[in-house]
Amino acid sequence: MGTAGLQPAPPIHRIRRARVSWLTAAVALASAVAAGWSTALMHYGASGAGQEARASELARHVLSQWRWYLGVLASLVGLALHATALHLGTLTLVQPLAVTALFFSMVFRDLLERRAPPRRTVVWGAVTAVGLGLFLVAAGPTGGNDLPNGEAAAVLIGVGSVGVLLALRASVRFPTHQGLLLGTAGGIVFGLMAGAIKSTTSVRSAGELVTSWPLYAMVIVGLSGFLLNQHIYNRTRLPESLPMLNLVNPLTALSFGIVVFAERPSGSPSSLALQCAGLSVVLAGIFVLGRTRQEYNPDSVGAGVIETTGLT
Repeated sequence: MGTAGLQPAPPIHRIRRARVSWLTAAVALASAVAAGWSTALMHYGASGAGQEARASELARHVLSQWRWYLGVLASLVGLALHATALHLGTLTLVQPLAVTALFFSMVFRDLLERRAPPRRTVVWGAVTAVGLGLFLVAAGPTGGNDLPNGEAAAVLIGVGSVGVLLALRASVRFPTHQGLLLGTAGGIVFGLMAGAIKSTTSVRSAGELVTSWPLYAMVIVGLSGFLLNQHIYNRTRLPESLPMLNLVNPLTALSFGIVVFAERPSGSPSSLALQCAGLSVVLAGIFVLGRTRQEYNPDSVGAGVIETTGLT
């Protein structure tokens, strides 16, 4: 019998990498769900302190809220899942999926107030999901180094820190753009956090973990991000800060992957075009979701009355 009509079997390493990519995507999405739940719970707890509350008053208030503790637990679960996804895959694949936390946080926040999510949120959440699906179908394995470039990481973290400080200072000077600027600061911090986690998961032994920089960078950036998050929750509404946070976060992380891990997409030109198209749809969905502003009437929240308008 001839063999002209037989197709060569795909190399086993390609099959394994494809399986790992889909497992990475599933774990990353589970992490986004946990992060969205955490954001909604912690915002629900912190927002009750009032926007003029001092740091000590805010701390006392949130520590008295059981939902805030549940939000912390959900945050830890999401962090563990996120670290697992970063260990399995690349920043290029994992971080774009993180933007779905915005949609989940908005839906869960509405559920905490016992009202249905606005139609606008549902529709554009679906658009974002379609973009993610297109991105995942087109995404192929990416090249890169297993170990991070320490010097490049130091430069990127330094530049990011300056950007965070400038954004925080500008948020005080320009209060009308406070949500945008605080979201930018948060996005930079959490993008760098993803890079630090990825760097930490690359360490191969406990002894090396203690003596190398990734662990300490992760702890410092992580604590900074946690404190900044509480400030953002207290000073802004979710639709004002989370859209920019969820846009800057993956862009910062992608920059970290390119600069520190030398990650490069290895797909064909057509698959790269589909990835860009899918990511563009995701960003468009997040942008429109970010323009959804939910204004609550204190006298009617219990009855589930909500007015949805566009941010300008």
